[in-house]
Amino acid sequence: MAGSALRVSTLRARQLSRARRGFTIIELAVVLIMVGIITGMAVPRLNYQRYRADAAARVTRAVLQTSQRQAIMRQTNMLIVFWVAGRRMFIIEDANNSYTYDAGERIRVRPLEEGAQFVMPTAQVPGTPSPTAPVSGASLATVFGLPAVAFLRDGASSSDVNIYICSARCPPENQRALVLTQSSGRTEAWRNNGSTWRRTSL
Repeated sequence: MAGSALRVSTLRARQLSRARRGFTIIELAVVLIMVGIITGMAVPRLNYQRYRADAAARVTRAVLQTSQRQAIMRQTNMLIVFWVAGRRMFIIEDANNSYTYDAGERIRVRPLEEGAQFVMPTAQVPGTPSPTAPVSGASLATVFGLPAVAFLRDGASSSDVNIYICSARCPPENQRALVLTQSSGRTEAWRNNGSTWRRTSL
């Protein structure tokens, strides 16, 4: 009787030991290989370039909208100068409303997101003039030899402006556009889906 109880106890102890043992190295290796295969299939489908183009368009739109608000609140012109080759913008508080930079005026620099650039588009946004440059408009000012637009104290801008942005690798589906309307100072965002432009909120 005591011997059979001992055997049952030993058997239970072995079962518990096996249950607590966890995964074998082979099982872990199989799981890691499967995760690697799934990740390898999923990652190429993510278009990081598209996200960079979206981020750059959001940054540029935020610069325009913030400058418009500051022009209204401070009752002074705000100049945005586009350095296309340098992939950045200069924001100038034009204290004397001279449409240029004068000594003592505040100036800030805002680069585009990494991996993004101002570009000539493959086609223009519907209802806008054919672009002659990545940043184009009928009445753009020139500051530092670069194209510039001013937001005035009433919130309007000094010119209509079309700004085209894309990723470093620039297929049509990565192209983004910002259309600034002179009379209202309002900025609309557009996204190219590869064949046509569509309005977007970014």
